[in-house]
Amino acid sequence: MQITIDTKRSLPVYEQIVSQLTADIQQGVLPVGAKLPTVRALANQNGLAIGTVRQAYDTLQRRGFIVMHQGRGTFVRPTAPERLAPIPASSDGTQSRKQRAIQAVDRALGEILALGLSPQEARIFFDLRLREVEEMGPVIKLGVIDCSPEALVEICGQIAPLPNVEASSYLLDDVLRQPDLLASDLDLLVLTTTHLAPLTERLDTEQPLATVVMSLSPDTAAQLARIPRDAQVGIFCKSQRFGSLIQRACARYSRLDTSPQVMRWDKGADIATFLQDMDVLILPTAYESLCPPGELAQLKEAIQGLKTVIYHFEMDQGSLLSLTNQIQQVLNTRLGA
Repeated sequence: MQITIDTKRSLPVYEQIVSQLTADIQQGVLPVGAKLPTVRALANQNGLAIGTVRQAYDTLQRRGFIVMHQGRGTFVRPTAPERLAPIPASSDGTQSRKQRAIQAVDRALGEILALGLSPQEARIFFDLRLREVEEMGPVIKLGVIDCSPEALVEICGQIAPLPNVEASSYLLDDVLRQPDLLASDLDLLVLTTTHLAPLTERLDTEQPLATVVMSLSPDTAAQLARIPRDAQVGIFCKSQRFGSLIQRACARYSRLDTSPQVMRWDKGADIATFLQDMDVLILPTAYESLCPPGELAQLKEAIQGLKTVIYHFEMDQGSLLSLTNQIQQVLNTRLGA
């Protein structure tokens, strides 16, 4: 199996592999059930790093295009709606409601998996959506607490797709100083495990707590690892804590000769001067919504032609499943179940 890699493209090598194999699957070049080469075999055939091919396979499996069975191999699975096998009609040429319903589920499932969600995540969204349709409960109000506004935007953004949920964000320091800032009608407080101890020591509340684990996305880690060690790297963010978080990630994944410099956009510094000697700029995912309009306009003008890395971290599937279960428990309590 030949893979064409264009080293001049900014797209990571593993994403180029993913793109080509996805196209082959969608076009039927690789039919459903086809067995793919092993990670080592594909790497050797194309002169690629084993880790790069493994990352590509993991991404394809996460997006629902392939399935990897330990000891058996890697196989193409149904994904997009047009790839799903049709359900036979009944003897009179018509389809029953059950057959049509299964086809509708297949189409929806294909579209969801094609978005990159795992089957487990698809099940979560199906279940929650069905509960919403069945009017099993009112909106569940979540209070999301973290130490930086950048992290709050990330966590709330990943909670937002959950049905029946309304999330409000709170800075940890504000809550520790003034616990009554938390709305009295919150059903569940959501925070990362690192903030659990200081919050529980200070906060006297009967509201249940849900802890989640957030980790750096593989794509962001890969981009950090590719930064040349002699590069001058800048970090542009709202809070010093988030800047320190990115600095620690750079120390772990990059091999920079010089530690990245942090600039906070609420300090009124000269953005153009800060960036004039930079080779790479690292920005939080939601920088456009967090950065003040004046600074944002300067930033967009200053970074033209400059390599940028968007620092993104994500909630692990176990945390998402646990949070979903806790939301369901709150619903059950509301309904007296």
